[in-house]
Amino acid sequence: MTHNTELTILSTAIRQDADGRYCLNDCHKAAGGDPNKAPSEWVKNKQTKALIAELGASGNFPTPLNVLNDGKNNGTYVAKELVYAYAMWISPAFHLQVIRAFDAMVTGRMPGQKPKRVRKPPFDVAFERCLRVASHFTHLDENQRLLSAARGTKELSGVNPLELMGITSIAAPTQDNYLTPTQIGKEIGLSPIATNRLIIATGHQVKSDGSSTSSDYTMTEAGMKYGRMFDTTRKHGKGSQQQLKWSPDLVGILRTAMIAGEGKPVPFAKKQETATV
Repeated sequence: MTHNTELTILSTAIRQDADGRYCLNDCHKAAGGDPNKAPSEWVKNKQTKALIAELGASGNFPTPLNVLNDGKNNGTYVAKELVYAYAMWISPAFHLQVIRAFDAMVTGRMPGQKPKRVRKPPFDVAFERCLRVASHFTHLDENQRLLSAARGTKELSGVNPLELMGITSIAAPTQDNYLTPTQIGKEIGLSPIATNRLIIATGHQVKSDGSSTSSDYTMTEAGMKYGRMFDTTRKHGKGSQQQLKWSPDLVGILRTAMIAGEGKPVPFAKKQETATV
């Protein structure tokens, strides 16, 4: 009894028997069929007999060699190690083909087949495409569309056009001097961490799972009136990262919230500082 195999040597399918041994007659056919290189000639060799005995003693096979005489499945079937040995006996060139055939069976690629190359579109083409897609998001302003298109271009082509052109951030359309939480904190007497917590407490942002390129915070619907996302250059490294900045109008709102918190700003600030992250 034999079953089909995925092993193919020089376009010749190599059969296997019920125990997984490979047909040397098929290998002989793949090598050109020289009568002097037939399996029956090879098994007569003293070195071949010694190798078969060694494999048999290892206990990994019922027998490393099996000769079938049942009609269409006639042939000499051997363990994989003996296929390598037989191929080496035929010629170094055929031995190499057998090695590659077994490697191809493991990796799923045909011998000599190169991995498919993933072609990335030119960054300018990708940027134009992303801009067209971003134009459908009416809730985004023009700057946000540019930033979204730049990030999409990075994913498609590996190039961020804004970073390539040295643009570390884009000014808001109103030309307001948007502030980071660190800058806001200096004005109201809070650390950056406490400032972000206060912005959360006032309902203008929520904590989100950030990444190496995205912000750790997301604007709420109320926060969209005051906040904008900027692409900024990361410190001590290449590339860009989104950063949420705020209109100066939010500073007054946060001051009012601090005073309303406990009637005076300082205790409220301490409470925010010690809150659990």
